[in-house]
Amino acid sequence: MSITSHDDVPVEVLDGAVKDYSRDRVYVYTAIFLALITVVEVMTYAFPDFPAWSGDLVIVALMIMMAVKFFTIAYVFMHLKFDKPILTRIFYTGLVLACFVYLVMMFTFRIFWSGQHI
Repeated sequence: MSITSHDDVPVEVLDGAVKDYSRDRVYVYTAIFLALITVVEVMTYAFPDFPAWSGDLVIVALMIMMAVKFFTIAYVFMHLKFDKPILTRIFYTGLVLACFVYLVMMFTFRIFWSGQHI
């Protein structure tokens, strides 16, 4: 049996996968989604007076878009959706631990209080 680029990749070919995934369609949709988020990120610089990200909200908006892009890339390109659940949990556990350590260091150096940096 030969596989074309439009067929689903069977589970037997994938090491550790629990279900089939399509090849092209997922990547095209992901690229379009990431391009749209990137356009909105660029618009934060091109139109700084837009009410959705005026003032201090620009940092919050950019951080949320950054997180969405990261999780989209990790979920699609690392094939977390198709891996065994234990492997996905291990990845996210390490990610949460890294974020927690980063926040602890930011609180340790008083990043959130202006004028009180160590």
